[in-house]
Amino acid sequence: MDNGSKLQKNRIFIVLLLVIGVLTAWNLRLLWIQVAASRSWTERKIDLVENSVIQRAQGLVLDSGRGDFTDRNGVPLTGTPQKALIVFPIHEEEAAGNDTANAMDRVASIINVPLSAWQSFVRPLKGPAIWSVSGRPVSLTDAQAAKIEALGLKSVRAMTIKQRYAERQPASQVLGFIGQNPERITRQFTDQFHKGELQLTSRIGNSGLEKTFEPWLQGIGPSSVSLFTDGLKRPLPGLDMRQLAPSNPYYPLKVITTLDSGIQLQIERALERLHVTEGAVVVLDIRNGDTIAMASTPAFQPDHVDPAQGNWSNKALKAVAPGSIFKTVTAAAALEEKAVKAQETFDCEGTLGKYGFTCWKKEGHGTLTLEEGFAQSCNIVFAKAAQRLGGDKLEAYARRLGLEMPVGWSGDVLRRKGFRQWDAEEQGQIYAAASDKTDEGALVQTAIGQRDVLITPLQAANLIVTLYNQGKVASPRIVQEIRFQNDRLYQSFRPHELVHAAKPIKPATAKRLLGWMTETVERGTGKALRSAKWGLAGKSGTAQVKLTNGQPGENHWFIGYGPTEQPRYAAAVLVQNVPEGSSHKAIPLFKEVMDILADSSKKKSRS
Repeated sequence: MDNGSKLQKNRIFIVLLLVIGVLTAWNLRLLWIQVAASRSWTERKIDLVENSVIQRAQGLVLDSGRGDFTDRNGVPLTGTPQKALIVFPIHEEEAAGNDTANAMDRVASIINVPLSAWQSFVRPLKGPAIWSVSGRPVSLTDAQAAKIEALGLKSVRAMTIKQRYAERQPASQVLGFIGQNPERITRQFTDQFHKGELQLTSRIGNSGLEKTFEPWLQGIGPSSVSLFTDGLKRPLPGLDMRQLAPSNPYYPLKVITTLDSGIQLQIERALERLHVTEGAVVVLDIRNGDTIAMASTPAFQPDHVDPAQGNWSNKALKAVAPGSIFKTVTAAAALEEKAVKAQETFDCEGTLGKYGFTCWKKEGHGTLTLEEGFAQSCNIVFAKAAQRLGGDKLEAYARRLGLEMPVGWSGDVLRRKGFRQWDAEEQGQIYAAASDKTDEGALVQTAIGQRDVLITPLQAANLIVTLYNQGKVASPRIVQEIRFQNDRLYQSFRPHELVHAAKPIKPATAKRLLGWMTETVERGTGKALRSAKWGLAGKSGTAQVKLTNGQPGENHWFIGYGPTEQPRYAAAVLVQNVPEGSSHKAIPLFKEVMDILADSSKKKSRS
């Protein structure tokens, strides 16, 4: 082949290569366009889904799904349903004949707030929110809710929510509070944590009944509402607003307490009205020890907890110096041991003559029997009776009457899960561990409820129940049962007596002491109670304490029952840390409490 032919063939080959290259490049370009177009559409779809997911994540929880508490009559103590205004930060399309902006402004008029305040709330919203004032959702009336729904706005809806705690939460220290507690979750709820049912950030019960009944209160999921929008915050057609809620007729469970919410609220108001800044009130059913009311002050709001402040602590379960209400124990021991004869008298000249021991009445009471000494709360009479008993017997009778031990209801159902009905109940004491029970100076102080003696208001009220029940020590309940959401019974906690080794005092002794308590009101230190709506009986107490500033102070007590003709309630009231020499604060408080109970009983008998 000549050189010209070879050159011609090379040119043809080069042209073919160029054509193939151009075609390959063109195909690659087409492929890239297809891939890019496909990717662009996929990304748009992903963005759309992500926007929906983000909006779902911003959805609002209407009900946490946690189980609630009720009082003995089924009145909610937590989680009361209320209508509230839900606002979604979306842009609504203008509908024919409907001025959306004006409609939004009309909402302010319906809920009775200035337009400027309403607009200041709505404009900065990044996610859905509940219309609130001072951090609390504002309840709508049925009429307000109907007017708002009639506007037809997607961005503003009247919906039912459950706020766990009320602005003025009754029995707040009894119920306790919920909050994060990672350490307890990993220690006490290990299985649920590993299964993913609880996270380290989960809110669980941290005190009171919220803590005790945590295993039963955990729900199966929250109820929420979401509004799906596109990237321009416009509602997505076909998706719109979605409400999600667990569909289960049995859960969450509800815990039925023994409390009467009406009585509870009135007693809490009485504490405020009488300016009691520190103290407690316990009201028990005298027949079985069921807790009708339990109030503790200072006030506590479970939505705003400062652990360091301590007002969340239930003072009804904290042991403090009892003063002369402890003379009930000394009297029981003296009668049971026959340490004092029936008509024996003692001379009170205001001082015992040793140990620097004196009577509260400086000039003395003169000649008194043990019964008269009880009514007049004479220190000298009880010091002399205690000298015949000794420290060991005094402590033994305190135990027989349900002191120096937790008395709140307990049982296998709770023990298996490591709980008691009463969270953080203290057991109190008669003698401190280092005290010498043979020391007569310590003995006479112990006999009148001073020195090392510590009692809780719950124990003090239960002491009255014990006497009424012929010496048998009851174990007060605060929860009577747990029910499914459809009211079917899940678990009951039946009343029972306290299981302890000490044998009860004799029924005759218990009856006699109850009679002496009527004398305290008729002719003794409780005479101010004679004007009460019911006939009352009881025992006063004043304990010497030191105030936080180091100055001398007092704890004022009164324990008793009413009505005397047919006893229904036992009660203990405590006013703590009042300045020394103040007028007795517990007696007017006890009268107020018993008058509340009398009025409540009258209303119930009418209905």
